[in-house]
Amino acid sequence: MELEARGQLAAVGKLVYERRLTFGSGGNISCRLDQDTMLITPSGTCKGMLQPEEVIRVNIKTGEYCGARKPSMETPFHSGIYRTRPEVGAIVHCHPISCTVLAVLGRKLRSAITPEGLLVLGELVPLVDYGTPGSDDLADRLIHQLGDSRACLMRSHGALAVGRDLLDAFNRMETMEYIATLQLRAEEVGRPEDLPEEEIARILNMAK
Repeated sequence: MELEARGQLAAVGKLVYERRLTFGSGGNISCRLDQDTMLITPSGTCKGMLQPEEVIRVNIKTGEYCGARKPSMETPFHSGIYRTRPEVGAIVHCHPISCTVLAVLGRKLRSAITPEGLLVLGELVPLVDYGTPGSDDLADRLIHQLGDSRACLMRSHGALAVGRDLLDAFNRMETMEYIATLQLRAEEVGRPEDLPEEEIARILNMAK
Protein backbone atom coordinates (compact mmCIF):
# COMPACT_ATOMS: atom_id res chain seq x y z
CA MET A 1 0.00 0.00 0.00
CA GLU A 2 2.71 2.50 0.94
CA LEU A 3 4.82 1.69 -2.11
CA GLU A 4 1.84 2.31 -4.40
CA ALA A 5 0.98 5.55 -2.60
CA ARG A 6 4.55 6.80 -3.00
CA GLY A 7 4.38 6.16 -6.74
CA GLN A 8 1.04 7.95 -7.04
CA LEU A 9 2.30 10.95 -5.09
CA ALA A 10 5.37 11.25 -7.32
CA ALA A 11 3.15 10.93 -10.41
CA VAL A 12 0.88 13.75 -9.23
CA GLY A 13 3.96 15.84 -8.49
CA LYS A 14 4.98 15.43 -12.10
CA LEU A 15 1.47 16.33 -13.26
CA VAL A 16 1.26 19.59 -11.30
CA TYR A 17 4.69 20.58 -12.61
CA GLU A 18 3.91 19.72 -16.24
CA ARG A 19 0.54 21.49 -16.10
CA ARG A 20 2.28 24.63 -14.79
CA LEU A 21 0.36 24.54 -11.53
CA THR A 22 3.57 25.02 -9.57
CA PHE A 23 7.07 26.34 -10.21
CA GLY A 24 10.55 25.54 -8.93
CA SER A 25 10.26 23.80 -5.58
CA GLY A 26 6.99 25.55 -4.67
CA GLY A 27 3.96 23.77 -3.27
CA ASN A 28 3.51 20.50 -1.44
CA ILE A 29 1.46 17.33 -1.84
CA SER A 30 0.38 14.72 0.67
CA CYS A 31 -1.81 11.65 1.01
CA ARG A 32 -3.16 9.74 3.97
CA LEU A 33 -1.91 6.20 4.53
CA ASP A 34 -4.07 5.49 7.58
CA GLN A 35 -5.63 7.30 10.52
CA ASP A 36 -2.25 8.17 12.02
CA THR A 37 0.10 8.37 9.03
CA MET A 38 0.57 10.44 5.89
CA LEU A 39 3.09 10.75 3.08
CA ILE A 40 4.27 14.22 2.07
CA THR A 41 6.73 15.78 -0.35
CA PRO A 42 10.15 16.70 1.08
CA SER A 43 11.22 20.29 1.61
CA GLY A 44 12.82 22.12 -1.33
CA THR A 45 12.14 19.53 -4.04
CA CYS A 46 11.03 20.18 -7.61
CA LYS A 47 7.74 18.30 -7.89
CA GLY A 48 8.43 17.42 -11.51
CA MET A 49 11.56 15.49 -10.51
CA LEU A 50 10.26 13.86 -7.33
CA GLN A 51 11.08 10.18 -6.88
CA PRO A 52 8.88 7.80 -4.83
CA GLU A 53 11.70 6.99 -2.41
CA GLU A 54 12.13 10.70 -1.57
CA VAL A 55 8.62 10.98 -0.12
CA ILE A 56 8.53 11.42 3.67
CA ARG A 57 6.33 9.39 6.04
CA VAL A 58 4.92 11.54 8.88
CA ASN A 59 2.90 10.75 11.99
CA ILE A 60 -0.21 12.95 11.73
CA LYS A 61 -0.58 13.27 15.50
CA THR A 62 3.00 13.73 16.68
CA GLY A 63 4.79 15.18 13.65
CA GLU A 64 7.55 12.56 13.85
CA TYR A 65 8.87 11.66 10.41
CA CYS A 66 10.87 9.01 8.63
CA GLY A 67 12.97 9.87 5.60
CA ALA A 68 16.38 11.02 4.44
CA ARG A 69 15.24 14.66 4.25
CA LYS A 70 12.94 17.01 6.13
CA PRO A 71 9.25 17.01 5.22
CA SER A 72 7.70 20.11 3.67
CA MET A 73 7.64 23.16 5.90
CA GLU A 74 3.86 23.18 5.40
CA THR A 75 3.46 19.80 7.15
CA PRO A 76 1.53 21.43 10.07
CA PHE A 77 -1.48 22.38 7.97
CA HIS A 78 -1.53 19.04 6.16
CA SER A 79 -1.56 17.21 9.50
CA GLY A 80 -4.18 19.58 10.88
CA ILE A 81 -6.56 19.07 7.96
CA TYR A 82 -6.21 15.28 8.19
CA ARG A 83 -6.93 15.39 11.94
CA THR A 84 -10.08 17.47 11.51
CA ARG A 85 -11.33 16.10 8.17
CA PRO A 86 -11.34 12.26 8.36
CA GLU A 87 -12.89 12.02 4.88
CA VAL A 88 -9.89 13.78 3.27
CA GLY A 89 -7.40 11.38 1.71
CA ALA A 90 -5.10 13.80 -0.11
CA ILE A 91 -4.09 17.47 -0.22
CA VAL A 92 -2.54 19.41 -3.10
CA HIS A 93 -1.13 22.89 -2.40
CA CYS A 94 0.31 24.83 -5.35
CA HIS A 95 0.99 28.35 -6.59
CA PRO A 96 -0.80 28.39 -9.97
CA ILE A 97 -0.65 31.78 -11.68
CA SER A 98 -4.34 32.71 -12.00
CA CYS A 99 -5.30 31.43 -8.55
CA THR A 100 -2.36 33.28 -7.04
CA VAL A 101 -3.28 36.49 -8.87
CA LEU A 102 -6.69 36.35 -7.20
CA ALA A 103 -5.07 35.52 -3.86
CA VAL A 104 -2.64 38.46 -4.12
CA LEU A 105 -5.50 40.80 -5.04
CA GLY A 106 -7.63 39.47 -2.18
CA ARG A 107 -10.42 38.43 -4.56
CA LYS A 108 -12.48 35.29 -4.15
CA LEU A 109 -12.72 32.62 -6.81
CA ARG A 110 -16.21 32.48 -8.33
CA SER A 111 -16.98 28.80 -8.83
CA ALA A 112 -20.60 29.57 -9.76
CA ILE A 113 -19.75 31.16 -13.12
CA THR A 114 -19.83 27.68 -14.72
CA PRO A 115 -21.59 24.37 -13.94
CA GLU A 116 -18.21 22.59 -13.87
CA GLY A 117 -16.92 24.93 -11.19
CA LEU A 118 -19.87 24.13 -8.95
CA LEU A 119 -19.73 20.39 -9.58
CA VAL A 120 -16.02 20.06 -8.84
CA LEU A 121 -15.40 22.81 -6.28
CA GLY A 122 -18.78 23.44 -4.67
CA GLU A 123 -20.35 26.84 -4.16
CA LEU A 124 -17.90 28.17 -1.58
CA VAL A 125 -14.15 28.46 -2.20
CA PRO A 126 -12.92 30.47 0.81
CA LEU A 127 -10.15 33.07 0.70
CA VAL A 128 -8.07 32.18 3.76
CA ASP A 129 -6.39 35.03 5.62
CA TYR A 130 -2.63 35.33 5.27
CA GLY A 131 -0.34 33.43 7.61
CA THR A 132 3.45 32.96 7.48
CA PRO A 133 4.30 29.79 5.49
CA GLY A 134 5.05 26.85 7.76
CA SER A 135 3.64 28.55 10.85
CA ASP A 136 1.08 27.21 13.31
CA ASP A 137 -0.84 30.42 12.65
CA LEU A 138 -1.30 29.50 8.99
CA ALA A 139 -2.27 25.95 9.94
CA ASP A 140 -4.93 27.25 12.35
CA ARG A 141 -6.30 29.69 9.76
CA LEU A 142 -6.51 26.99 7.09
CA ILE A 143 -8.19 24.43 9.34
CA HIS A 144 -10.86 26.85 10.54
CA GLN A 145 -11.46 28.90 7.38
CA LEU A 146 -11.38 25.97 4.94
CA GLY A 147 -14.10 24.31 7.02
CA ASP A 148 -15.90 21.66 4.98
CA SER A 149 -14.98 23.21 1.62
CA ARG A 150 -13.16 21.26 -1.10
CA ALA A 151 -10.69 24.00 -1.98
CA CYS A 152 -9.53 27.47 -0.99
CA LEU A 153 -7.29 30.36 -1.98
CA MET A 154 -4.57 31.39 0.46
CA ARG A 155 -4.17 35.15 0.53
CA SER A 156 -0.88 36.37 -1.02
CA HIS A 157 0.24 32.73 -1.24
CA GLY A 158 -1.53 30.27 -3.54
CA ALA A 159 -4.24 27.64 -3.59
CA LEU A 160 -5.15 24.39 -1.86
CA ALA A 161 -7.44 21.51 -2.79
CA VAL A 162 -8.46 18.43 -0.82
CA GLY A 163 -9.88 15.17 -2.14
CA ARG A 164 -10.71 11.58 -1.33
CA ASP A 165 -7.46 10.60 -3.07
CA LEU A 166 -4.58 12.20 -4.95
CA LEU A 167 -6.25 12.30 -8.35
CA ASP A 168 -9.41 13.81 -6.85
CA ALA A 169 -7.39 16.58 -5.18
CA PHE A 170 -5.36 17.16 -8.36
CA ASN A 171 -8.55 17.41 -10.44
CA ARG A 172 -9.90 20.06 -8.10
CA MET A 173 -6.66 22.03 -8.23
CA GLU A 174 -6.59 21.99 -12.04
CA THR A 175 -10.28 22.94 -12.20
CA MET A 176 -9.70 25.78 -9.74
CA GLU A 177 -6.93 27.21 -11.90
CA TYR A 178 -9.14 26.94 -15.01
CA ILE A 179 -12.00 28.78 -13.28
CA ALA A 180 -9.61 31.44 -11.97
CA THR A 181 -8.21 32.00 -15.47
CA LEU A 182 -11.70 32.14 -16.98
CA GLN A 183 -12.84 34.58 -14.29
CA LEU A 184 -9.91 36.93 -14.77
CA ARG A 185 -10.24 36.97 -18.57
CA ALA A 186 -14.01 37.42 -18.48
CA GLU A 187 -13.72 40.30 -16.02
CA GLU A 188 -11.25 42.02 -18.35
CA VAL A 189 -13.83 42.34 -21.11
CA GLY A 190 -17.15 42.38 -19.31
CA ARG A 191 -19.16 41.67 -16.18
CA PRO A 192 -19.62 37.92 -15.93
CA GLU A 193 -22.57 36.83 -13.82
CA ASP A 194 -22.94 33.78 -11.66
CA LEU A 195 -25.48 31.19 -12.70
CA PRO A 196 -29.04 31.87 -11.48
CA GLU A 197 -29.76 30.76 -7.91
CA GLU A 198 -32.19 28.05 -8.99
CA GLU A 199 -29.58 26.59 -11.37
CA ILE A 200 -26.91 26.71 -8.67
CA ALA A 201 -29.22 24.77 -6.33
CA ARG A 202 -30.00 22.24 -9.07
CA ILE A 203 -26.31 21.63 -9.86
CA LEU A 204 -25.31 21.37 -6.21
CA ASN A 205 -28.07 18.81 -5.71
CA MET A 206 -26.68 16.82 -8.64
CA ALA A 207 -23.24 16.79 -7.01
CA LYS A 208 -24.46 15.21 -3.76
